[in-house]
Amino acid sequence: MWCGLGDRGGICENHGDPVKRAIPAALTDSNCYAFQPEQSAACWNPERPGMTVVPRANVDGLYPRVFYATMSIFASPSLEASVIAMRLFNSAFAVGLLTAVFWVLPRSLRPPLLVSVLATSVPLGLFIYSSINPSSWALLSAATVWVTAYGATQTRGRQQITLAAFAVLGTVVGAGARADAAAYAVFGLMLAFLMGIRSARRLIVPLAAGAAVIVVAAAFYLSSAQSGAAVSGLSNNEPPLSGAQILFNLLNVPTLWTGALGSWGIGWLDTVLPGLVWVLGTAVFAGALFVGINRPDWRRSVAIVLTLVAMWAVPFVLLYKSNALVGTQVQPRYILPLMMIAIGVASLRLDAERAWSPARILLAGSALTIATSVALRTNIRRYTTGTDGAAINLDANIEWWWPGAPSPTVTWVMGSVAFAGIFVLLLLATRAFPAIADTVDEKTDAPALPLSDGGARSAGTPGLRIDARGEAASTSSAAEQ
Repeated sequence: MWCGLGDRGGICENHGDPVKRAIPAALTDSNCYAFQPEQSAACWNPERPGMTVVPRANVDGLYPRVFYATMSIFASPSLEASVIAMRLFNSAFAVGLLTAVFWVLPRSLRPPLLVSVLATSVPLGLFIYSSINPSSWALLSAATVWVTAYGATQTRGRQQITLAAFAVLGTVVGAGARADAAAYAVFGLMLAFLMGIRSARRLIVPLAAGAAVIVVAAAFYLSSAQSGAAVSGLSNNEPPLSGAQILFNLLNVPTLWTGALGSWGIGWLDTVLPGLVWVLGTAVFAGALFVGINRPDWRRSVAIVLTLVAMWAVPFVLLYKSNALVGTQVQPRYILPLMMIAIGVASLRLDAERAWSPARILLAGSALTIATSVALRTNIRRYTTGTDGAAINLDANIEWWWPGAPSPTVTWVMGSVAFAGIFVLLLLATRAFPAIADTVDEKTDAPALPLSDGGARSAGTPGLRIDARGEAASTSSAAEQ
């Protein structure tokens, strides 16, 4: 990030090597507590003077450059201020993009977006969204590209154009951060078109946006040296896997899914979370998957199967090409975008508001809030005192914290309450607004296309129109069919 905008005095300096760069020495001091969870961050000295040469700074184009260039805007001689600014920006960007997509989507497509983000957010998702890791943008891309591309096939006019533009923007965001996010964007686009395009008429805008998504994704993917992992695997000098090891990988890929939900450590994978976190997170993830699947037509059935297969096949193939076993090389954050797409596609039922009854929202929200609170507390403890700290009170024996900032306990409580507030708002929304389940074609579970007269027509059943009162009326007009 310090070299994302090129060479700058005191921030990123060229010492004549094509790959190596000199950066502020304090940036490398995290090694004093990385991979040592019992060690707090107190050993880090942000005021350490001088510059130090690092072996690479992405000037070789291993990763796409957009994410690092954007974060580099906030890089300054003050390391703490720089990182705080980066995290605040990334947090605001994530909330802003998801909120904008939420409001521009047709109401029937908002539940899949919400469910896909919330059901995959604890604990790794929340940890990554506000992080200074390019996977944060990969998650945003996975959450938005497929649903906006699908929404563009179901709408008309300015709303269609806006959704198409968001699909392209989501692709730029993801593909500009990680090469695999470019591939996931194209995968999401294919699923959206599989489910949404039933006639080529009046679909010029989404088709044009689809072409733009493919071009943008391909350009970023092919220009990134990281893309070679899809062919040769991740860097690893281990011998080829034996038959027994291949079978081991095949049977243990699901641990990567539960890893994203808390069974793996976070951070440098060194912050181990209590088992309660991944048990509750996995229960909600599986529950959301089963709630979403309800009388799907053949298109959505194929899409759901493809996403589930991808969740298994992508890490399995990558491990095979990398001569690596599950637990090494491939991390859960690489697979989390696919998990988001899978939940979103599975949740694409127009009676989702009715399916997610207040009781289910309360149960899932309570489980995720408890898991979030436990994970947040554990992560705060890891950096303030190290995991060897035994005190129940987070404010006791603090070794590392900013003076003047809210205390660790206040921060923990605020974070837990804020997350719980999401589900309080959802519960209030379900009481304030009637569900739209009556506009669903029960035979196909197909989306209802907006009509100029304020009614809606089932995309899966020509001639069935749902008027503004939710009453079905048969139509014979060729224009409406």
